[in-house]
Amino acid sequence: MLSVMRSFYTGDMKYRKALLILLVLLVFGVSALPASTNIRGIGAQVGQLSADGLSFFQKCNETSALQTTVGLYLSGNSYLDYSVGVEYQHTFFSAAYQDWFSSDLYWFAGLNHRGFASVDSLTGRYGYVPSFGIGGGFGVEPVFLGHFSVPVSFGYGVFYDVDEVPFIERLTVTFLA
Repeated sequence: MLSVMRSFYTGDMKYRKALLILLVLLVFGVSALPASTNIRGIGAQVGQLSADGLSFFQKCNETSALQTTVGLYLSGNSYLDYSVGVEYQHTFFSAAYQDWFSSDLYWFAGLNHRGFASVDSLTGRYGYVPSFGIGGGFGVEPVFLGHFSVPVSFGYGVFYDVDEVPFIERLTVTFLA
């Protein structure tokens, strides 16, 4: 039993060492690049208001930017989930520490549209439920090495689900984190 655990541990450590070496090379390689001056960016976004999916960022000027996110999930031929989100972001404070770290504080306002479509495999009936949202809040975006950012935002959103329930039950006020 001891030899089995030792070989598992040794094999696992080889992968960890290779991953560590790869990360060190990546960090030093990126740090050798000049700081990014691009006004556009592509990434991934996860959020109830901003949507889940591929994100496109476009600076309008020094303090304003637009971010659009489009997501699509298809499960076989019986379920489709899509989302589209648009956010306006306005930076009101920005600071940098040497060349490797900077941070922005911003407020945002956004719109969201999400839809769920499904097919009942037994009856063949189609179902579609759209949802709409509007909201806003504040966020912070730390940027490492001029290229890697991990934004975190907080706010409130109002969501309207088109469903067959009374109107007031269709509206939901949600804390966005």
